Amino acid sequence: MSGLRTYRNFDLKDTPPLTDKVAVVTGGNAGFGREIVAQLLKHDISKVYVLARSPEKFQQAIDYWKELQVPEDRVEFRKCDLSDITVAKKVADDLMQKLDRLDMLINNAGSPPVKDYTLSPQGIETIFAANVVGVFVLTNVLLPKLESTAEKHGNSRIVVTSSSLHMGCQELDLDLTMSPTPIKSPAALDSCWRYARSKLGNILFTRELARRLDKRGSAKVYANCFFPGNIPTEAMDVWKDLFGSLGGTALKELFQIIGQSPIDAAATAIYLAASPEVESKDQKGKYFIPIATEDGTSKLAEDKDLARNLWYWCDDKATKALGKGWPDGPSTPN
Repeated sequence: MSGLRTYRNFDLKDTPPLTDKVAVVTGGNAGFGREIVAQLLKHDISKVYVLARSPEKFQQAIDYWKELQVPEDRVEFRKCDLSDITVAKKVADDLMQKLDRLDMLINNAGSPPVKDYTLSPQGIETIFAANVVGVFVLTNVLLPKLESTAEKHGNSRIVVTSSSLHMGCQELDLDLTMSPTPIKSPAALDSCWRYARSKLGNILFTRELARRLDKRGSAKVYANCFFPGNIPTEAMDVWKDLFGSLGGTALKELFQIIGQSPIDAAATAIYLAASPEVESKDQKGKYFIPIATEDGTSKLAEDKDLARNLWYWCDDKATKALGKGWPDGPSTPN
């Protein structure tokens, strides 16, 4: 689960042609997210919608895709801050109006472990709001399009980025996600714990989503989550803020030796989003490590009652912000 060993159970060259397919990738403008988009483009996807906060980083990503000589004109940017429920809903509504089909939703964006303790506009701790609640809202609004695509074209995929750090959270008290002040000290410990809590939430959400999809007869929508690995991209610079320049630099240099590359990270995402093996093996609600290797999780991440409670809790927060029946129509906040 730590990603210290890299398995090789999928090669990007085995990605099937993605002609005519459409994907939504959150956080597809930086880090290994832009590599996910690059691989989709390399395999002839028709359109990719990148949802992210920074237009500037998206322009840098375009330069990267141009260097790779992939058709960057097939990528469209949508500014989206997933930590705000109303923003996530609006962006998803706009996509629902625009899309004829949606084959892949790759929920890759997320807030890293930042030292500052802040709350979202809805009063939810920001890391949890962005990494869990925003993903919940976006996915549920787009779900009818994923279901109709699966019915018409054979299948569709939902992929959620998690982390082996979910093991660092051994209790999920949802009331604490709305605490006005940090729970643990020092600040570096609290930040890592909050991040671990959100990554636990990702796994629980994915498993409950998979269960609900089967229950409602959407057996051809495959939802899975994965740990991308220990990737020494610019995102890892956050550890300098938490543990000082020396400690953060040493950690990044270590993973440059023993960690995974952005391409390794993208490979697992592409496997879950496109490989026929996911369907042939009926892989649903599973957790994967690099590369494309199913693995176990913490016992807490297997708790079906907790997963169900998290779903109800997220739905309650969305309903308060957006109004009853929020996934299916325009927002009417209570």
